[in-house]
Amino acid sequence: MSDQSVSERRIRPIQEAIAGGNWKQALQLCDKWSKKGERSDKFLAVKALAFVSQPDKSHHDRGRQEALDLCKRTPPITEPEAIYQLQSALRSLSLQEESPKLWERALTAKKDDKDLYTRWLNQAIADNNWRSAQKV
Repeated sequence: MSDQSVSERRIRPIQEAIAGGNWKQALQLCDKWSKKGERSDKFLAVKALAFVSQPDKSHHDRGRQEALDLCKRTPPITEPEAIYQLQSALRSLSLQEESPKLWERALTAKKDDKDLYTRWLNQAIADNNWRSAQKV
């Protein structure tokens, strides 16, 4: 896993390309940093989002598989920003019912992380998912 600041510096241009709808650039940057060994949870989630957002079916399917693999991964993703990116990918796939499970799995790994509880509650309220909010 790379240094946090280096990882952030690598991810920011990918997020900007996605926000601007520049899919080709987003894929090129993902490929570039994958080859250089970037493996942070946030990078993997942004990469899945970039692939899911592609109009090309093969890229879209690859993104779907990567997103679902990240959802089921052991150990689970516990970084809130990575969970948010993964939720965006799931929303694009119309699989938003999987989102609360990400928070649940993260909290099974980090039971005493009050920040994760707070973020999950805020996300559940924002999504009008009252069942998930009650679980928090």
